Parts: sequence; structure tokens; C-alpha cells
Amino acid sequence: MTGASDRLISSLVDDLEPIRPLPRLRLAFAVILALWAMMLGFVLWAKTGHAGVQSLFTNRIYFASFMGLLVASLGGTISALAAGVPGRERLEIRGMLLSLLGLLGAAVACLFGMHELGLSTPSPEGVDAMCFQESALMSVLPAGVILSFLVRGWAAHPVRAALLALLGSGALGAMIVHASCDFLAPRHLLVGHLSVPVVLVLLGIYPLTLVLRRVRR
Repeated sequence: MTGASDRLISSLVDDLEPIRPLPRLRLAFAVILALWAMMLGFVLWAKTGHAGVQSLFTNRIYFASFMGLLVASLGGTISALAAGVPGRERLEIRGMLLSLLGLLGAAVACLFGMHELGLSTPSPEGVDAMCFQESALMSVLPAGVILSFLVRGWAAHPVRAALLALLGSGALGAMIVHASCDFLAPRHLLVGHLSVPVVLVLLGIYPLTLVLRRVRR
């Protein structure tokens, strides 16, 4: 019996794989924050003198939208990373609420600006779609970086965690484009910038659910 037990234990041990330690939440966030700061700093440096950069300090609607996207990107990133670390459920919920409040505050500022300036302010042809597409493209790299940390662990709610990663990265991509956009109409900021993270989340629900269901099988 001893020999049979030893062989059974040996066969079980042969199938084991080394465990990869989860990255520390603070370290992961510090790395991501440094990358984000570099990307945003490069854009602001390249666009020095443009109306968009100057308006961050002179146009309150434009500044409020920028800050809302900044808060949403930080909150979504923190929440997504916390989802992959056991015992950080409270931080995940707080980050999610922070990101939603950031987007809501920015949207309210734009709606107030539309009411103040008039709803009929037209956008130049194609500018809404152009900023939306650029923001979505700028969010691809941030999403990949966040997910690369997220897949090191297995979140209790993987779909929600992945969607939060899309929310945070979409807000960051929109924020970078926002900082360099020269068209300041509140309606354009709402449609071409603030809608990006929301649309990315809505578009990602179905495919992410299908992929994660197959992976979990």
C-alpha cells in the first residue's frame, strides 16, 4: 500500500505548476500611473500653445470635463486592479463609485454649459466622430496594461473587473484627446469625449461575457 500511495502522490505532484505570486496592488498602480503620466505629459508638451491646453486653465466647463475624466480613469483603474486581489472588495467598490461620480460630474458640467450657451451650438462636421475614434484608439494600450496585471489573479467577478478596466482606460484615452482638442463646445465634449468610456463598456459586455464563460469551462 505504501508503494501505491507514493506513486499516487508522485503522479499528483507531477501535474502541479509553480504558482505565480500576485503583483502588489500599490506596485501595479504605481507602474500604471507612471505610464499614464508619461503619455499625458507628452501630449501636453506636444500641444503647448494649442487652444485645448490653454483652456484647461481658462474654461471652467473644459476643466471640469478634464477633471471628471481624470477621476474616472483613476477610479476605474484602481477598481479593476483591486478586483484581482483577494480581500480588496471594498477598494474595488470605492474605485467604481469614484469613476462613476467623475463621469457624472463631468456630464453635469457639460449639460450646464449647453444650457448656458445654448443647445444649438453646432459641431464642425466629423469632429465628434474623429475625437471619439482617437480616444478609443488611445485607450487600447492602457486597457492592455491594466488587463496584463489583472490576469495574474482571478477576480471573483471577472466580467465586472474587465469592464472596469475598459472604463478606466477609456476615460484615460478620452482625457488625453481632451487635453489636445481645440473644439471647446460642451456638446462636443459630451458626445466626442465623455461618451467614450461608457460606450466601450456597453460594447464590451457581450463579448467579454462569452469569452470568460468559455475560459471558465
